[in-house]
Amino acid sequence: MSIDRQADNAIRFYESKSRDYDDTWHSDFTKRFISFLDIQPGQHVLDLACGTGLLSFLEAEAVGPGGQVVGIDVTPGMLAIAAHKKTHGSDKYSHVSFIKGDVIHLEETEELKGRLFDVITVASALVLFPDPKAAIEQWSTYLKPGGVIALDATHPRNLVSGIVLERVARRLDLPIPYNRSWSKSESSLKNVLESAGVEVEQVVTVNNQAGYGRRSYKMEQWDDFFVENVIVKDVAKTFANNEIRRKAQGVYKEEWEKLAIDGKVEEVDAVFLGIARKPADGSRYISKAVTDEVCFKGGCRCGGVQYTSSANPSDITVCHCRACQQISGSDYLPFIDVPIAAVKFTHSSTRKILKLSTFAERTFCSDCGAPISMAFANDPKHISLTTATVDLESLTSDTTPKVARHIFLREKAPWVVLSDDGAERWGTEEFAHLFNVT
Repeated sequence: MSIDRQADNAIRFYESKSRDYDDTWHSDFTKRFISFLDIQPGQHVLDLACGTGLLSFLEAEAVGPGGQVVGIDVTPGMLAIAAHKKTHGSDKYSHVSFIKGDVIHLEETEELKGRLFDVITVASALVLFPDPKAAIEQWSTYLKPGGVIALDATHPRNLVSGIVLERVARRLDLPIPYNRSWSKSESSLKNVLESAGVEVEQVVTVNNQAGYGRRSYKMEQWDDFFVENVIVKDVAKTFANNEIRRKAQGVYKEEWEKLAIDGKVEEVDAVFLGIARKPADGSRYISKAVTDEVCFKGGCRCGGVQYTSSANPSDITVCHCRACQQISGSDYLPFIDVPIAAVKFTHSSTRKILKLSTFAERTFCSDCGAPISMAFANDPKHISLTTATVDLESLTSDTTPKVARHIFLREKAPWVVLSDDGAERWGTEEFAHLFNVT
């Protein structure tokens, strides 16, 4: 999807929702959102993708009459309601203004030229934009030195029918008016913020965003969601003709079934909320993860295989497939991922290759038998290292990897009971369709 299409798609998607928007869960969520912020009287706040002004008016109360709040949105219906509420509030909201504008092209908004803000907020909107890093980079240019930006991104199982629909569109090379695929965990949001040049102060998981917690759907309900999302609610006209719909139907079923565990697909009502700050000197924050220094070391039990990494490890993916069980002699095998260019094997005389399939290459130590790594043919830029080989004491990062995903749970050992760790869960794997895995 091109950036130029995003605003038009947003208007089509949200215009019809404007009238009833304040009666949805968004009203409660904005109150929870602002509770994480320390907005002070007299500050200037920029509320991007402000919608009907739910968050903007809360911010106006926080800054008081000595401050200013500017809300920007592209949807006329949303802005009309915000303007009506401002008028109804009379002098109470005289320090609030609403502007029609494209939030990923703020340079086109004349009213913002030369202005800087203490706080920028983006609630329930980041996943609408095709390139979140580029968007945050642009927004941060409107922050004062030391200013704060706060935004949220969806849990990978939030509104699960929507993420399935996105994967269908991506596989069929069709435009889709949102981009959720990157948002996997708290770490995903932290990494995007830091890569955009702002320093993260905290990322938290906010549960019960819409009030339903967790719920499950039967595997056979895929067809109901397909009809609802592709036939009834396709406001962006992504699936515009019968031929595309026929193709989409089979892919939708396949993507839905990837998520099924014991015949059910779980939905998690949660988002990740991040708060970051522009450096006080106005410079761009540079994370330790992008330096050339050694971020951690690792190796096998006997020392025959040793490596260093100049990139911090990702969070952990726990693989429950039968091959990982047999190779490890255990119930599952956990991995962390790093860019392959960041890894240097300083000792590798006993590192041997093991190919059990055409889509992945494993390595192990031929002396002590320790599994070392796994590299997938569809992702040549990254390598997965077994978590047990990582020397935790060598980590230079302030955070230790935590479990973010469980994959191939259809092959899980029957005696394994998963803890409620909040990790993403897959019956197979996200890219299983490339491996002919069913």
